[in-house]
Amino acid sequence: MNNTPYSLSGEHSKYGTPQVNVYPQGNDIYVISDLHLASGLNASSNYVGTENFYADESFVRFLDHLQSIKTAKQALLIINGDFIDFLRITDIPESDNDFENWQSMLAAVGVEKSVYQLRQSIVKKELEYGLKTHDFKSVWKLHICITGHRKMFDRLALWLYEGNELIISKGNHDLEWYWQAVRDYLQYWFATSIAEQQGLNVKEAMEKIVLTQTLFIDHSMVIDDKLYLEHGHRYENTTAVKGAPVIGNKEELNLPFGSFFNRYLINRVELLYPYLDNVRPTQNILLILFRERFPFAIKMLFHYVPFMLLIIPKKLVWQTLKYLITFLIVIVVPLLITGYAVYKNLPHSSSPSNPSFIMQQVISIAKNLGLLFLSYLFARIMVLVKLQSPGSFYPDAKEIFSTVPGIKIVSFGHTHNPEQIKDLNGWYFNTGTWIPVYESSSSDVRFDRTYTFLQINKDKDGELICASLQRWNDDALRYDPLILNEKK
Repeated sequence: MNNTPYSLSGEHSKYGTPQVNVYPQGNDIYVISDLHLASGLNASSNYVGTENFYADESFVRFLDHLQSIKTAKQALLIINGDFIDFLRITDIPESDNDFENWQSMLAAVGVEKSVYQLRQSIVKKELEYGLKTHDFKSVWKLHICITGHRKMFDRLALWLYEGNELIISKGNHDLEWYWQAVRDYLQYWFATSIAEQQGLNVKEAMEKIVLTQTLFIDHSMVIDDKLYLEHGHRYENTTAVKGAPVIGNKEELNLPFGSFFNRYLINRVELLYPYLDNVRPTQNILLILFRERFPFAIKMLFHYVPFMLLIIPKKLVWQTLKYLITFLIVIVVPLLITGYAVYKNLPHSSSPSNPSFIMQQVISIAKNLGLLFLSYLFARIMVLVKLQSPGSFYPDAKEIFSTVPGIKIVSFGHTHNPEQIKDLNGWYFNTGTWIPVYESSSSDVRFDRTYTFLQINKDKDGELICASLQRWNDDALRYDPLILNEKK
């Protein structure tokens, strides 16, 4: 796999950072995104609430099928962001054996830490919320993910042994790919798996297979000068990294506000509602929580949200305050209005046996309920306005078409909403997700849009001839064209 870094000029450069030109060897390209693998199966063969990916066996069969139909020796699989959900992995080492294994895996990628240093590195806050983003701590989280999703990672290693290529691009949930130690550990694990499965030497598997057939992308890539890919989180204010990728002494990652929101709030909520973060439209999440677990919503306001204010970097305080104001309006204002109205209408001198007094109380209750309902409507409007994520990156794709010469296809992920749009410039795709999505809007029929991917084929001369969204049909062991409705 040949690749060359280059920088874009013009307005598109406002999104920052160099892209990478990639020239795959094979004619078949498959793009997926947003797998969100977390801790996987635990010792009891159960999933914790923060796990979202349950398709390990299906993914194995998917790669088996791609291997059986490929038209050349090599095919390319691109995982375009949010492959590993480091934010959702909260397991920490506990036993002596855990720390010794952690030390050993770090040594394998050239990071020297004593068991004592590893023990002392874990602070109290991490015991509840999981390890932070130091490179050696991120290696531990990757190890936990691989252990819980072992079959899937073994199949990816086999994918490489079969002569295929793999590209992994960063998303906002796996910014930890920034660390060389994390990349090295995944490659080391692939080489170890290949050696175990095929009876090879680990060094031989690493040098001849893994290092030449895997590539990590920090931001975006251009395939064969025609296909532009990036995850898409840089186009959303709450998930874009503002400033340098690392902070302070450059030992921790510079996380966007959305990452703190997930780490310190959503993770706690998903222990009660494991699929809450999978609800679409996303602005309905709070409304569902308020309706079904109102006491927990109050606790969230008075415990978790202030805690977030204490732990987030100063540069993100204003973003957090905007969300806190939304919570205040959604939860506190309706309660204050109703409480005040009830207080003003408490009896002072009238007798409870007086018929006019009883009528006054009935009218008062109706008035209070009306005020509460109006407050709810106002709160709903605030949620719709302040918490809505971008529904489509098509406007950004049009800008890329106009600023990057020769691009015929633009593909994003991030939103979990599969899209395909053809205009005069070319094709725009969003590859959707492989995790469950729960449609809460009554105006939409929920088709199964998981297990989606973008299939791109080239002719014998290397020219792109076909691109289309597909869905892996695990029951039939084949893939089918994805059914999408076009909305105006």
